[in-house]
Amino acid sequence: MRKFLSRTMGTSVLVGGMALSLSAVAAEGLYSMDELTDANVFDRTGEEIGEVEDVLLTNDMSVHSLVIETGEILGLGGGEIIAERGTFTVAVASDKRSFDDVEYEVHMELSQEELKVLPQYNEDWWNETSQSLQQAWESTKEISESAWESTKQATSSVWYDVKRGVAEMGEETKDAVE
Repeated sequence: MRKFLSRTMGTSVLVGGMALSLSAVAAEGLYSMDELTDANVFDRTGEEIGEVEDVLLTNDMSVHSLVIETGEILGLGGGEIIAERGTFTVAVASDKRSFDDVEYEVHMELSQEELKVLPQYNEDWWNETSQSLQQAWESTKEISESAWESTKQATSSVWYDVKRGVAEMGEETKDAVE
């Protein structure tokens, strides 16, 4: 029984430690959406291809994609394309890193030809993507709720076993003392 208690308590400490270390690793920095809007965007070769027009978020408020305005000359022409998360990186554009003086650059690992096949930002794209993300969100909520119920049941069972084991150890100790 002591082995069981040691393992249970050891597992709890290990899981707690992992959670703390993962949260420390996940903290990457803080970015201003206001400053990211209008940031210059560069292709794989370092050629400027446009600027960030908008930042699109998902239900959980994470960045889904950037709307990039491309090919504009004196306010005429060009278009808006979608760069989904994972297709770009954001970097500080200069040594200006203070609270009120920061500039960003967006870098894409795509060539000019590859950029041409990115989806156009329009109402059809918006409707399709919004519906797809909403369905994924609902599915995730259902899976999470199911996992939570399973976790609660498993935890309750383990807790009952620990309480029973501690009670038995108490009785064994009491009998040994008498």
